[in-house]
Amino acid sequence: MQANRFTISALTLALALGGAALQAQDARPVYPASSDKVSYAELDKLPDWRGIWQPNIGRITGDEPMLIGEYKKHHDEEQAKLKANANYEVPETLDNCEPDGMPSMMTMPYSLEFLVTPGKIVINQEALMMVRRIFTDGRPLPSQDEIDPNYFGYSVGRWEGDTLVVETVGTKPGQRLGMPSITNSDQLKITERIYLDAANKDLLHLDFTYEDPNVLSQPWHQNHTFRRDRTWDILEYVCAENNRHPLDEDGQTQADF
Repeated sequence: MQANRFTISALTLALALGGAALQAQDARPVYPASSDKVSYAELDKLPDWRGIWQPNIGRITGDEPMLIGEYKKHHDEEQAKLKANANYEVPETLDNCEPDGMPSMMTMPYSLEFLVTPGKIVINQEALMMVRRIFTDGRPLPSQDEIDPNYFGYSVGRWEGDTLVVETVGTKPGQRLGMPSITNSDQLKITERIYLDAANKDLLHLDFTYEDPNVLSQPWHQNHTFRRDRTWDILEYVCAENNRHPLDEDGQTQADF
């Protein structure tokens, strides 16, 4: 009987905890992106971003990053290695088939696809089949302390006319920031402005502002452009399949044929 009483008590506790969890879940707000009351008609008012967007290689503009502390030291050391050896590859997360995350996901030399739904925009990146979500339903941007750092962070967007303004926080530290040999800390905030070119609707602009008090002495700006193709489809891209670029003992990728 003692074992049975223990079993019943454990079951009662589990049910109570389960009920409390359900109550806590019910207490969370239901934002429009997941609501059963949405209006797809609102999407007709937004710019047409359909099709596949391919980055224009070599058309990256912006100012110089003003690096500080250990991040400047690391950048200078890696740039010296590149200068001494044109075949040198800066060790990064992608070397181990990890997702590049933000902001590199948006600027890799592979295609992007934007799926616009009420209250949310989903971005598919062909490389590594990465997926990112931008919430446009009015929810607040969480603080750094409210997020478990992850590859893509947490993105909240709003429309200013035909321009999508996106703020992202909560990215994992140590990912590429803007260019090889520059990485972010856990205090990175990214602001994007995404919009179609006024003279050419098949040209998309993506303007970045990076703010990271541990890495940069002032905000850093980069500008990218993408060209549209309405006939392409995104293909599968699995890094780990037949991977021929293992890391050596120095953390450097080496092609193994």
